[in-house]
Amino acid sequence: MEFLNNTVPVDQLPRAEDAELRPIDRSYLKVLRWEWALSVLFLLVVILLLAIFIPSLRQPCWLGWLAGGWLLLTVTWFFLQEQLFRFRAYAVRERDIIYRSGWIIRQVHTCPFNRVLHCTVTAGPLERRFGIATLILYTAGPSATDLHVRGLQEAGAHALKEWITKKIADESVYEQ
Repeated sequence: MEFLNNTVPVDQLPRAEDAELRPIDRSYLKVLRWEWALSVLFLLVVILLLAIFIPSLRQPCWLGWLAGGWLLLTVTWFFLQEQLFRFRAYAVRERDIIYRSGWIIRQVHTCPFNRVLHCTVTAGPLERRFGIATLILYTAGPSATDLHVRGLQEAGAHALKEWITKKIADESVYEQ
């Protein structure tokens, strides 16, 4: 038997970036805004408690710095979150799933189904309130390679999980 290891022309490979990506559900933006509002409120309470229990922070200069820092962080966080949402999208193809995220640093994750060990659907309290879920694909390898597709409609996430589970079960039968 002769060993063959032919070169693959890289310019002819299919590109994940060329796949038609579907944006995640708009309801996920509401979840992100609620998480932002609760976090900002928590940070404000922490700053107020610091100002109450540390007398040296009650000086106008320190109060101005704390208020300005809180406001700058709040506005920046809100702006970044809104921008990041616009670039989240996914695509399901015959042999893999693609998830794109990132605004300044764009990330495109492709997870082939033959690497998936199992998948789950999770939803926190805010996500459940808006009918949103996260599909998690656990892959062979370190946990950093697991894929989290956030912002899917809950019913769609469960249907996708069932489809992927069936697909990986069918393919594992053929491998044996």
